[in-house]
Amino acid sequence: MTRPPPAPARPSAALRAAPGTWRGSDRVSAPLGPGLAALERLERLGRNAGPVLRHRGRAVFLLAPGTAEPVPDLLAWLGWGPELRLPVESAAAHPGNPRVPEPRTSDWLRAGAPRPVLDLRSPDLLCLLDALADACARDRLGLPPAVTPEGQEACARS
Repeated sequence: MTRPPPAPARPSAALRAAPGTWRGSDRVSAPLGPGLAALERLERLGRNAGPVLRHRGRAVFLLAPGTAEPVPDLLAWLGWGPELRLPVESAAAHPGNPRVPEPRTSDWLRAGAPRPVLDLRSPDLLCLLDALADACARDRLGLPPAVTPEGQEACARS
């Protein structure tokens, strides 16, 4: 069995998220372990994951406004139905939403552009959702993160 490559270097935990990138961003999150596995898979494939934060044991992928609402339907379209009970959550950012954490309580896992770039027009969004769902399912089953030879992945760059 081939071992996954070592994790890429991460920014220092002291590096805090900037308020301008968090507020007004939709988000999709997963438990930290599967979130890191999905992020590493996307980086291996050369796909854009956008900015990613660590917040309370979860990896939080920031999305462009208006992107979170169709995430459950997109997961179902990719074959990841609700019956699998995956711990992937999506939430739209609303100014009064108490679930939006303060930036000072989050650390970057991967810094990104000043504003999130993944939206409904981005094929990288589908790759992100598929990688997150796969990593969560593998984690739930006690399997190691997926490692596939380059070129055999649906989301690989052509």
